[in-house]
Amino acid sequence: MKLFSFIAIVFYMLFLLPESLADTPVIDTEILARRGAGVVTQEMFAARADMIPDEARYEALRNVTRFHELLNTMVLRAQLAADARAAGFDNDPMIKSRMELAAETELSDAWLQHYMENQPDADYEQLAQEYYLLHQEEFMEAEKYSVSHILISTEQHPQEEAKELAADLHRQLELSPDSFDQFVLEYSEDSSAASNKGKFGNVKRGDMVKPFEDAAFALKEGEISRPVLSAYGYHLIRLDALIAPQQKDFEQMKPHLVEAEHKRHQERLRDEYLSSLSMQEMDVSEESMREMIRRVFGEGYLDTQTDSGN
Repeated sequence: MKLFSFIAIVFYMLFLLPESLADTPVIDTEILARRGAGVVTQEMFAARADMIPDEARYEALRNVTRFHELLNTMVLRAQLAADARAAGFDNDPMIKSRMELAAETELSDAWLQHYMENQPDADYEQLAQEYYLLHQEEFMEAEKYSVSHILISTEQHPQEEAKELAADLHRQLELSPDSFDQFVLEYSEDSSAASNKGKFGNVKRGDMVKPFEDAAFALKEGEISRPVLSAYGYHLIRLDALIAPQQKDFEQMKPHLVEAEHKRHQERLRDEYLSSLSMQEMDVSEESMREMIRRVFGEGYLDTQTDSGN
């Protein structure tokens, strides 16, 4: 089903390509696309597609816009390269060296990726469990609280008036704390009060504005705060429940930890391999260094440095 869907999408893509490409008779199926002197072969496109990570390749190439952009970019580069060859630019010694350098870079990157993919896997679940046991403090859920609040808005009242209204409600609640829920419905000017009845559950530090949460965490369960000023107005806050930090279960964290251990293992292997290569002695002679300086900085550079005393 996926193959049929992909083929259908590709046929659809052809209608979005430039007419000069879509109308070109396909004689050699090994040529995927041609524009002017630029040619993209099937092998070239397959090599480019191989550079997209396995898990993202299918979705990337079945996306009409991204496929068209990718193919258009490849054809444009092929056109530029064709013009360069026609002008003999590829015979310039420095350009030849840069092309060789690009090939070395691509080969080394591809080889390193191949090397990593073919190394033995570790027992990632075991490593994940060991990490979990040794770093349990990382897997503690933050302390949370559940609160109810009444807001007297400073947008709807001058600040002094809002402060006095909140203070008056607080005096009434001191005499009748059980009236809090009813007061929410009658007096709160929080736009969400009608739907949530002023309640915020399982709130952790950082979820609310700082004056609000500082006051909430200072309360005992069931206690109602004095009016607390925030950017929204004056709040009367009741702490309904304080939820102590709890340890996250290993099974809950396992997928994340296994993925992290896999990545760490790959990084260790990569670092060890590169380190083993870097530890080999590098042979650089004084004569070759002088020749490098001559080629990069010019014939007389060393003489000017000697004359200046550097």
